[in-house]
Amino acid sequence: MSEQDQNNQVIQPTTFTRAEQTTSGRRLKINPLTTSIGLVFLILALAAAFMFNARAVKFITTPPEAIITISGGLPTYMLGDRYLMQPGEYQLRAIAEGYHELDVTVIVGPDAEQDFVYEMTKLPGILKITTLPETSNGAEVLIDQVSVGQTPITIDEVAAGPRDIEIKHPRFLAYQTEVVVDGMRKQQDVEFTLDPAWANVTVTSLPEGAAVIVDGEEVASTPADIELIMGSHEVRLRKPGYKIWQSDVVIEPQVDQVLPEIVLIKSDGKLQIKSDPEGANVTIAGRYYGQTPLSVIVPPGDDYELLVTRAGYNPLSRRISIAPEEDTSLSLRLNPIVGTIRVATSPAGATLIIDGEERGEANQSVELTARRHDIRIELPGYAPFTTEVVPQPGLAQQLNVVLQTHAEAKAASIPQQVVTATGDVLRFIIPDRLKMGAPRREPGRRSNEIEKDVVLTKPFYLAEKELSNFSFKQFDPGHDSGLLGRALLSEDDRPVVNVSWDQAVRFCNWLSEADGLPVAYEQKEGRWQLIQPATTGYRLPTEAEWAWASRYAGGPTPNRFPWGNNMPPPTGAGNFADDSAANMVPYHVKGYNDNFRGPAPSGTFPANELGIYDLAGNVSEWINDKYSVALVREELTDPIGPETGDYHVIRGSNYTHGRFSELRWTFRDYGLDPRPDVGFRVARYLE
Repeated sequence: MSEQDQNNQVIQPTTFTRAEQTTSGRRLKINPLTTSIGLVFLILALAAAFMFNARAVKFITTPPEAIITISGGLPTYMLGDRYLMQPGEYQLRAIAEGYHELDVTVIVGPDAEQDFVYEMTKLPGILKITTLPETSNGAEVLIDQVSVGQTPITIDEVAAGPRDIEIKHPRFLAYQTEVVVDGMRKQQDVEFTLDPAWANVTVTSLPEGAAVIVDGEEVASTPADIELIMGSHEVRLRKPGYKIWQSDVVIEPQVDQVLPEIVLIKSDGKLQIKSDPEGANVTIAGRYYGQTPLSVIVPPGDDYELLVTRAGYNPLSRRISIAPEEDTSLSLRLNPIVGTIRVATSPAGATLIIDGEERGEANQSVELTARRHDIRIELPGYAPFTTEVVPQPGLAQQLNVVLQTHAEAKAASIPQQVVTATGDVLRFIIPDRLKMGAPRREPGRRSNEIEKDVVLTKPFYLAEKELSNFSFKQFDPGHDSGLLGRALLSEDDRPVVNVSWDQAVRFCNWLSEADGLPVAYEQKEGRWQLIQPATTGYRLPTEAEWAWASRYAGGPTPNRFPWGNNMPPPTGAGNFADDSAANMVPYHVKGYNDNFRGPAPSGTFPANELGIYDLAGNVSEWINDKYSVALVREELTDPIGPETGDYHVIRGSNYTHGRFSELRWTFRDYGLDPRPDVGFRVARYLE
């Protein structure tokens, strides 16, 4: 076939024939009962696999009534107080009235039983603060040393927990206390009664009509009743033709004063007075003016009585008259009054020294002016004898002296301070009665500051400084006080810290042995305690001794804080949590700067009246006594603390403290283990 024929072919259709179906085998029939049984077994197998791999998980929340929902991961099943959960990651959500919602990721591990504990955060509270009396311009309210407004005020967002509250008003005494905020969006109404900070002062003068000037501002003319705010004020009275009268008036709140009538005087005349010998007392018209040589301004008048006196000399009296604008000079010679002192000394051969001048052999009679004289008697091989005498005219006095050897004199004297083998100085302290703790109504008082009446009868020595790293390393060369934040605690001149109570006690015994003293502590049943009766070895101070040496050093009426009765501390008061510690501690004293982020070298700040440093600030201190909050009604004599207890007392504020409550003298803490803010100082009994 040609190519052309091939291209012209026609495709013809054919007849369709259906294929025949071939039947092969029997059709499969499904039995419902068999299927149901299979499904049951499958479900039971899955349940068994779940139970076999499930973990018992318990979620513990505070508050416990929180509603918990769990999402994510495999299904869970509640069985009793636990959830059956497969290992893996879940999302836990808890809600409770008065608390922030809790939304956390939970990782269930392989352990068979697992507990997850969560403490929900309370919502802020609402604090409504009012004052009595209501002030016209409101009183400033500070919460945790931050001003929040003026009374009456309702603060909508106050964090739950203890808050330092301070109320300030220029006409009322500052009020400071601590309020525990409940939170949970509850409103607490707090009303503070403010005490007036002023008093009325009545001023009269003769003649009347004098201008009354207070602190440079004229406020009235006499007679006048003026109102002055507490503190010291300069009060001046001015009237033409009269001398200006001036005085400082100290105002105590709510204590009205009536100043004695002020007699204004005309002023003229100048009087120059010299005497032989110098140092004589000058009185004109009954008024004391000072000691010679002296220049005084005397108002014009007739026949003033001038009286010049000096111990050991006859008084000199004369009448003088001063004219206006007159300068008068007087030169006066005083006649001595003498008395006889007979000195008898044993053994013979001693030297008599009077007012620093040698007078020869001690056994003699000397005539001295009738004033105080210093007597000293010296003899080689014997302790010097010193005393004071005041001769009496016409009455001979006998001074009998038996010199002591140096050993006898040493035995007869009590050293006012002792120095340890480590170079630390202990000062001698004579105690008395005191009251420990704080009254219930004192602002900032904690429940463990229970008042106790105490009498201390045993004199003791107390280290003037907190023990330093240098001293402690002589006992334990490997000790390292470490770091707190960026504060270096291990420098030699810093107080040692991170020392447990047991380590401090072992140091005391080591120091006693180094100084040849009996040890003060012994171990009984694995615990250290003071040996009874007490020895003269080195030990930690008792809480009563610490309270006496700190709070009662200045006298029988102690202050609330080491520097006084009000916050904040003045400059140089001590080493507390200042502005530099703001990022290191929860609370600090705003606006205060002691130049140290951490502890200061021992003894940096001024000592108290007993010569003891850093009882407030720097580091807190371990105390001998076991910690207790038991109520004691009877007076305690020389207490050393309870016989039983798991912890020991810690006293004194430190460089991490900035709260109102912590900075008070009566603040108490407790512990047993090392802390970076706790050190110690040593003490010992005299005998």
